[in-house]
Amino acid sequence: MFLIYLIAYLCTLTYAPINKIDSTLIIVHFTISLITPMGSLIRALFVALNLFSTTCSEKELAHYPGGILQYGGPILYLIIQTFVLFAILLWYDSGSIVAWVRRHRKSSNEVTENEVPADEEIAEELVRVSSSNDGLRVIHLTKSFGDFTAVENMTFGIKRGEVFALLGPNGAGKSTTISLIRGDIQPSKNGGNIFVENIEINRHRADARSHLGVCPQFDAMDQMTVLEHLRFYARVRGVPDIEHNVHAVIEAVGLQAFSSRMAAKLSGGNKRKLSLGIALIGNPTVLLLDEPSSGMDAAAKRIMWKTLASVVPGRSLLLTTHSMEEADALADRAGIMAKRMLAMGTSDHLRKKHGNAYYIHLVLKSAPHTSSEEISKLRIWIQAHFQDAIIEEKTFHGQMRFSVPINNYEAKHDKKTDVEEDVDEISSGHSSDRDRDLKLRDTGIGSLITGGVGFGTLFR
Repeated sequence: MFLIYLIAYLCTLTYAPINKIDSTLIIVHFTISLITPMGSLIRALFVALNLFSTTCSEKELAHYPGGILQYGGPILYLIIQTFVLFAILLWYDSGSIVAWVRRHRKSSNEVTENEVPADEEIAEELVRVSSSNDGLRVIHLTKSFGDFTAVENMTFGIKRGEVFALLGPNGAGKSTTISLIRGDIQPSKNGGNIFVENIEINRHRADARSHLGVCPQFDAMDQMTVLEHLRFYARVRGVPDIEHNVHAVIEAVGLQAFSSRMAAKLSGGNKRKLSLGIALIGNPTVLLLDEPSSGMDAAAKRIMWKTLASVVPGRSLLLTTHSMEEADALADRAGIMAKRMLAMGTSDHLRKKHGNAYYIHLVLKSAPHTSSEEISKLRIWIQAHFQDAIIEEKTFHGQMRFSVPINNYEAKHDKKTDVEEDVDEISSGHSSDRDRDLKLRDTGIGSLITGGVGFGTLFR
């Protein structure tokens, strides 16, 4: 804008008639200043340095520096523009202008709302959410960035007092979904609606956000203490009784012993607690938690889970995570997404429907120098002991993987190791053959032990 103003000024001085240069310069200045505050700032600079004789009136210096052609004009314009631009910012933040733009812009990505979901539970959820009174409702949500679709036709609702876990790999669209619910980015045209306490966030963003609390994936900490952080966010949110709310939040997240400590000096787990506390300021009824336990060790995760469980009553809580273990510990229901919702239900239901088997990884002690004869013997042995086993065709230098349906064996073989075990080495006592002498590594839910042989790497 500075270059545009300067070019306009120089072009006027060069090409305008001599008797109209002053009047033309004034018109150019006030026209550009009407569009951008930069014009007023440059004019004030010209007056201060008396460039192009801007301080002169007729043939002498102006007697009053506050005149409209001296400092008065730029100051007046800047004051007016401050109020006008602030009003535009409030209007934009309310969501009204965004809703208007969405209605009138063109888009090649149209959402088919009548499309029947492939999963039965997702279809039932669509019917339920359309007529429910949930704290958070997401209906046919779609977001595209150019030709890339990040979120496609997502529908789910979260009741009050319920935790809904959104699972998926990196790039599945979880964080994009959180940003859409927050109102940070807008859905595509005809890209669905989001209702927070029955308030459409695309039309009334400020009202909807007053019911939202957000715990982002990364901690945003300043050089302040825990108390100062919470007081600051309480003031920003307009909480009436700041001290009462701040101390209630500190007690809820268990940071009483660290209230005077600098946030930068907190442990990783306590930083996440502080982020949760900031999200709880103002007592929101809908909480969005974007991987709240990321970067924590196992002990800190369990403390965080207890803290989260204590704040659930009366709130709708959306949790994004990579961990099915975390979903088991916290969520009433879970949804698995990869751009769109693939499956939905309780964690037990999802296991039984989509992973109702033990997945077993066998590693022979002769690996990685195992012969093809040993692999063939092991394959025959597996087929003899587990007639329903599904064996992978490929072997990996003495390693073999196969799956065993749970329903056929859980009643007969119910002995499992604890989920926390890292390594379980068990050898067969029924055979001296090298291919039966197995070194087994347990990295999953547990080991199934049958016939004197242990099987590791079991997970559902």
